[in-house]
Amino acid sequence: MASTADLWAKRVLRWLSQAFVILLIVLTLDYVLLATVFSDMKRGWADGATAYTHAYIPSPLLHHTLAPNQNSNRPWGNINYRFQTDRHGFRTGPCAATDDDKDRPAIFAVGDSFTEALGVPYEESFVGLMACDARKQGKAVWNLGVTSYSPLIYQRKIRAAAEELGIKPSEIYVFLDVSDIDDEANVYRVDEHGDIKMTLAYHWFDTGQFLLGNFATFRLAYDLWLKSPFATAGSYGRERASWTFDRQLLEAWGKRGLALAAKNLGVIVDMCREWQCQITLVVYPWPDNVAAGDPNGIQVTYWRNWAAAQGVRFVDGFAPFFHDPADVTVDKNYIRGDTHFNANGHRLLFEQLRRSAGEF
Repeated sequence: MASTADLWAKRVLRWLSQAFVILLIVLTLDYVLLATVFSDMKRGWADGATAYTHAYIPSPLLHHTLAPNQNSNRPWGNINYRFQTDRHGFRTGPCAATDDDKDRPAIFAVGDSFTEALGVPYEESFVGLMACDARKQGKAVWNLGVTSYSPLIYQRKIRAAAEELGIKPSEIYVFLDVSDIDDEANVYRVDEHGDIKMTLAYHWFDTGQFLLGNFATFRLAYDLWLKSPFATAGSYGRERASWTFDRQLLEAWGKRGLALAAKNLGVIVDMCREWQCQITLVVYPWPDNVAAGDPNGIQVTYWRNWAAAQGVRFVDGFAPFFHDPADVTVDKNYIRGDTHFNANGHRLLFEQLRRSAGEF
């Protein structure tokens, strides 16, 4: 005679099988209806996904870069925002530098996805705010920021931009992200031909966009999750940020990443000396750093000391994010469920730049 445990196991297995069949039927109907009856809706989602995935093109020198002459609405989570690039592949918008501004003193802003400003219109990003302030002073700001860049690529991007534009910057602002240390230590390498290669491959976005673009069920669930109190959990638990307070991660690769980043930033210092320009190094936190409650962690102290030794101006962008309780700060200044700044976060960092560096 079967035991009670065996009977329960069979019952659970039967429930799971039924649930799987129901889910499969729902997803099949979802896919078919979205592809036929609601094809216009699907086309709009697909266009948004394409605008993101086609925004980046390969570049052996830089690994990847922004495609030129873009003008689209791009998705980031459940946000759609205006995205434009100029003919050089630099993100552009109101007050951004153009070819007509090459006779003005040039400011290069270089960084990763925070500098590119994922999820935020150009004019609401800290580079866009810098650009409008600089234009009042007769200067021109060029945004060299691209998602997933790090110092190894920054120094190449700066030289390539100067050659492409035929100008030398009078100022360079390097926005050093906490994730850059992971990128330097674990993600990027230079091959025997001098090209930049990735040691890791990321396929999550393509998979996620397929599900969100072809199944209303997944899109509804995703939107509900982003609007729920649980979405804030998506902003935390990132090793790419927590190496600053996790001793094990610091020893495993953080110190190596810091040394590599310092070496590559040194190349920018040498370039700037050659061009007789000024460098400003800016650091800023992720939600994990805010939650850790350590405004003077290694990302601040290490780079403050490095900047002093190199004669580089340093801006502590961590400081303004520690005035309020951590949960309040993250809710006010970061995209919900994400690690990137919202418009408030961009303005907060811009205001810290103004306090530290004065007018642009």
